[in-house]
Amino acid sequence: MYSFLKITTYYRDYLKQYYEHNPQVFSQSYDEQHHHLMAQAYGWSDYFAQHLRDLGVEAHEIVSNAKPLQQCWAKEHGIICNDDDVVFEQIKKIRPDVIFFQDSLKFGKDFVKRVRAEIPTVRFTIGWCCTVYSDENIEDFRAFDCMMVCSEHYASDFRRRGLKVIQMHHAFEPSLIPRIQENNFYPENDFTFIGSLIPGSEFHMFRQELIEHLIRSNVNLEIFANLTVISPTDLFFRRSAYIANMLLKSLGLKNLAYNLPLINKAYTLKEMPRNFQNISAIQQIAKPPIYGIEMFKALSKSKIGFNVHGDGAGEYAANVRIFEVTGTGSCLLTDWKINMSELFEEDKEVVLFRSIDECKEKLRWLLDHSLERKAIADRGQQRILKSHTYKHRAEQLHSIILDHLRK
Repeated sequence: MYSFLKITTYYRDYLKQYYEHNPQVFSQSYDEQHHHLMAQAYGWSDYFAQHLRDLGVEAHEIVSNAKPLQQCWAKEHGIICNDDDVVFEQIKKIRPDVIFFQDSLKFGKDFVKRVRAEIPTVRFTIGWCCTVYSDENIEDFRAFDCMMVCSEHYASDFRRRGLKVIQMHHAFEPSLIPRIQENNFYPENDFTFIGSLIPGSEFHMFRQELIEHLIRSNVNLEIFANLTVISPTDLFFRRSAYIANMLLKSLGLKNLAYNLPLINKAYTLKEMPRNFQNISAIQQIAKPPIYGIEMFKALSKSKIGFNVHGDGAGEYAANVRIFEVTGTGSCLLTDWKINMSELFEEDKEVVLFRSIDECKEKLRWLLDHSLERKAIADRGQQRILKSHTYKHRAEQLHSIILDHLRK
């Protein structure tokens, strides 16, 4: 068998919230802190590692930017170094055969080359991309043995550029269902959106437009969102950060651009930062973002869970929310994509819309037909359990890894 390591980064605002709400972890050991952080069910958590262990694999998970956690590991091992070097020292300690870099923007070709040069056990490196990317990112991706992507939209472009590609959809973790139901004090509501609103041609302009239409239609919409509404001063600094990023990258200093706190948020942007226009209606009803198990609990109390892909997703479904909503047992209303029929049966397991008017029409129908809506939600959850769990994805990944290692 082989040893597997997944290295990821968590959303900075989530980690800030997590450490503010859980100050007790600072006094715990690395293993205790790691277990507690994974138990929050943020993102993919350590589900790949869990299910690969069930298959006999020695599997590990590193959250590279959880600084208190990483600093604790370094202290326990008597190591004094910067954040990236802590990750490198962890790799040296684990001596994996396979590394899955979920953050392929931060851990690019320079880091991968260093790993290959200094850690001879590493035989297979996998990158990940399910967001907007630049031509420069593509050059970084060439350092990996293959890239894992979440839809054919990315896969086809990567193949055209000569990259080896694994296509793997997002998933849901069924072991969360009892935890979602336990001590769930969120009120029941008609319609819920949980996500981000980021201005820009490849992000959420259509999402904003659609949500504004729904609000004007007096829909009882619950929104938990990270609204990227920027003050004039902050916008000036973000644009300055964007310009600084472009300059550093042109000078071959992309790692510096990524790791400088004041400018790294502009690292992947392809255009000058800007604000949404006329977002006040959304601001009036939006609640602060929620993550992990709290997000799942809120979704489970909604009659209808809403999703609309970012503008950069293209024609293919690529959003993790379609699996999270259906996994919790809520009825999913989402935008039509060319491959949705491969994932769910339309109007039987999920409900799809192709325009703003159709979205409003189907929303009203679902709210007026509770028995049919509940049946769709139940069938959607059963489809998740049958086809779209992290166990399914781990088995797929395991097979891919074994095929590569046998060569």
